[in-house]
Amino acid sequence: MAGSVRKEGTTWYYILERNENGKRKQTKKRGFLTKKEAQKALVEAQSSYENGTYIKPSTLLLKDYMKEWMLDKQHSISRGTVKVNESYIRTHIIPILGDIPISKLNAMDVQRFTNLLMNNGLASSTVKRIYNILNTALNKAEKMQVIQKNVASLIDKPKVKRKELDVWTTDEINHFLYTAKSYRYYVAFHLAIMTGMRQGEILGLRWIDIDFERCQLVIRQTLSHDGKEFNVGAKTSSGIRSIALDSITISHLERQKRILENEKNNALPPYFDNGLVIATSTGNQLFPRDLKKTFDRLIVKADLRKITFHDLRHTHASLLLQQNVHPKIVSERLGHSSIQMTLDTYSHLMPNMQQQVADNLAKMLFPK
Repeated sequence: MAGSVRKEGTTWYYILERNENGKRKQTKKRGFLTKKEAQKALVEAQSSYENGTYIKPSTLLLKDYMKEWMLDKQHSISRGTVKVNESYIRTHIIPILGDIPISKLNAMDVQRFTNLLMNNGLASSTVKRIYNILNTALNKAEKMQVIQKNVASLIDKPKVKRKELDVWTTDEINHFLYTAKSYRYYVAFHLAIMTGMRQGEILGLRWIDIDFERCQLVIRQTLSHDGKEFNVGAKTSSGIRSIALDSITISHLERQKRILENEKNNALPPYFDNGLVIATSTGNQLFPRDLKKTFDRLIVKADLRKITFHDLRHTHASLLLQQNVHPKIVSERLGHSSIQMTLDTYSHLMPNMQQQVADNLAKMLFPK
């Protein structure tokens, strides 16, 4: 079976020549970034044709495939993730790549696509997420034999520019907590700082998830970003975890429980007892946006540097690492999927810790 590789502008393409029912036919595949990639793809196409696994180019448009893929994908991901993915597909992927037949999509198309997103001013983390959606969808298309090769896997994957984490000092934390102590949702801020829990984990926490005798809580339920539904489990499988609590946090939780029980006993119907640690005066869940508004108002009142609620989680981790707590323990408290994720996120704290290690080793070996 004949075939050749040629250059077209700055990219390469292959021509696959074959006989079908006594007729000579050609198939061209464009958009390879290098000659080597085009040659490899040609060999794979020739081999698949000879083995009877050759996939005839599909006329299915990428936009139609992405819609079908999401219909299937929505059963295995959370409702919040579905909404985000659908938004990125609708506003970014389809307008630029949607009208290209999925079989004719090439690596150069995907590379230009990610470059365009970066040039349009999107955050690098957003570009990477959009790329991951497209790459995952094309991986599925390859497995389902809709296409021969996932061309998104051939490009230089977008890299996230790590931004400096913004955390509070111990003085700033104490000042904020002092300012917030008389507010209804004080315990939410206290838990964020003392446990590193995510916002959805705090707003989904129930009294049945807290063991007051053993001084620990378990993450079993989270509240969605829009505050409309509770999700069983956590953000990831590693997010389902137990977190040890200090005696001061336990006392704040006991006080919170007494307050809510008193409200429940004196409330006029309807009262919705969801057993939540953070609840409105009617027992309902607190919407994340309302917690954010309260948090922002308290920062202004306390005249502190503005940070996000999620930065309280980073603050918790940074304080532990500054105390030389082993990163493995920090990773477990945060519910990270791996210790590497913890190290990657908080590596900026390591130089100070390394200096302490070097000094302590010198004192041990050379005491005089």
